[in-house]
Amino acid sequence: MWWSDRRRFLVLGTAALATGGCFRPMLASDSPATGLLGRIELPAFDDRFGYHLDAALRDRLGAPEAPAYRLDVRTRIRRDNLAITQDNAITRISLTATADWSVVRIGDTSPLLSAQTVSQSSYNSTASLFATRETERDIERRIARDLGERIARSILAQAARIAAADGAVSGS
Repeated sequence: MWWSDRRRFLVLGTAALATGGCFRPMLASDSPATGLLGRIELPAFDDRFGYHLDAALRDRLGAPEAPAYRLDVRTRIRRDNLAITQDNAITRISLTATADWSVVRIGDTSPLLSAQTVSQSSYNSTASLFATRETERDIERRIARDLGERIARSILAQAARIAAADGAVSGS
């Protein structure tokens, strides 16, 4: 792409945004996403990873005040050794967290929305066991926060779909 083409694309994109053509804030006061804030009951987590995931979800979705929906989340973490020296010392470790989640109307069993979210990060192992464990905890915290952000973003982005599916369920 030539420089002049990029400039034209930038000018046209800016003009479209300025005229309100394609951009609308997800959490605008009249958006369907704001109607979900504080209305989703979060699962009870019982481990350190879940604690950080819960904090991220509460930050984005709000603390449940009058829940109409329930978020079900199942997480699993996989640890892979990426770099191993000739004397079998592990020098690079990768953590991959997967969350299978669904949004269900309270009192119902069929999900209104469900998906799988994955987050991955890696770190260097050191000769110090303490430093390696602290690094692993930090990476777990980051992955949990990232999963929470991704899940919340997906839910809020599809708030209109949840409301429409909920209307179809309530109307029947």
